[in-house]
Amino acid sequence: MNAKEPKIIIVGGKPVYDIRAFYRKEGRAKYISHLDLYRTVQRAFQRSKLPIWFTLGFNPHIYLTYALPLALGYEGVRESFDFRLTEDLPLEEAAARLNAAMPEGIVITELAPPVHKADDIEKADYTLEFSMKELSPEELEKAFTDYISQPAIETQKHTKKGPKTIDLKPSLLRCEVEKTDRGILLSLTLPAGIHENINPTLLIDAFGKAVEKEPDYHAIRRDRILCSDGTEFC
Repeated sequence: MNAKEPKIIIVGGKPVYDIRAFYRKEGRAKYISHLDLYRTVQRAFQRSKLPIWFTLGFNPHIYLTYALPLALGYEGVRESFDFRLTEDLPLEEAAARLNAAMPEGIVITELAPPVHKADDIEKADYTLEFSMKELSPEELEKAFTDYISQPAIETQKHTKKGPKTIDLKPSLLRCEVEKTDRGILLSLTLPAGIHENINPTLLIDAFGKAVEKEPDYHAIRRDRILCSDGTEFC
């Protein structure tokens, strides 16, 4: 557990303690949507009896922000959210009280003062395992390797303005392929953040359409969130 002191800021003329929580999201918790996770963490704060800071104004609520929400069905190794306390507490104590109130599969691993801002995020590392019916691991490995070796990988991405044709090739910052007993395991680095965000399943679904087969996902995990300078978001 990180023993760093929380960052003190002044809000409404009073000091509050700005803290970033890092956590794992795994097992059954991966099926908790982002909106439900927001509510789950709010309830955990209420049960923990921590001196949580509420926003000011006509509709006060627990201050809680996520730099990069995790998609439904994904596990996360080092996810984060920011919150504020009205009292200076040891971070280890705050983490223990919060963990005691969290549901199974969500574990606070570290509390620390925020270093980076959300707009510093540029990319993320993922691990993904999938298979396809009627294709052996060897056949799937070859088909996928041939697919990503194309000069361009065009697919449709749904945006706020409607479907948009994009080329995924420049977004494949890293793609390592390993054969497993039931399919293939991918280690990917893709753009992430407010400037550009590529979901790894977008690539796999595009591949599935190209070979006319449905992917069967066994595991999808976000391992690291990285900043533009290559350092890990913290």
